[in-house]
Amino acid sequence: MIAAGLPLRVVTITSPGHFDTHATQAASLNSGLQLTSDSLLAFQRDLEARNVADRVLIYIWSEFGRRATENASAGTDHGSGGIGFLIGTRASGQLIGSFPGITGGLNSLGNLQPTADFRAVYAAVLEQWLGAEANVILPSASGYQRPQLLK
Repeated sequence: MIAAGLPLRVVTITSPGHFDTHATQAASLNSGLQLTSDSLLAFQRDLEARNVADRVLIYIWSEFGRRATENASAGTDHGSGGIGFLIGTRASGQLIGSFPGITGGLNSLGNLQPTADFRAVYAAVLEQWLGAEANVILPSASGYQRPQLLK
């Protein structure tokens, strides 16, 4: 559809991997991450081969974070501090926020402390990629410092 020139603005898919790893995380998370990363690499390579990679920005994110500490079932429970990646030839390739380490920056509940607000990233994608006015779409978006996402 992209190579055919269809005027796509936003397309969403759900990752084929399994990431809700409350138990036996090491085995299930590894296979899910491998499948997802292999799929993303194949998609990006195809975009580049078709000379349409500059038309696509991939935003992949976790819908929830995980706790840093392993639970009794050799997994991790839901927590804060999820992760997101922007992938594409026009992505700036920078770290947004900071990395406090796996066990640094934990709050009193054992959650990783977020160091960047996902709403700031959403607002930046809306404005810098889609050319939309984020303040109209996201409540209180004007209060978030936008990171520079594109080259």
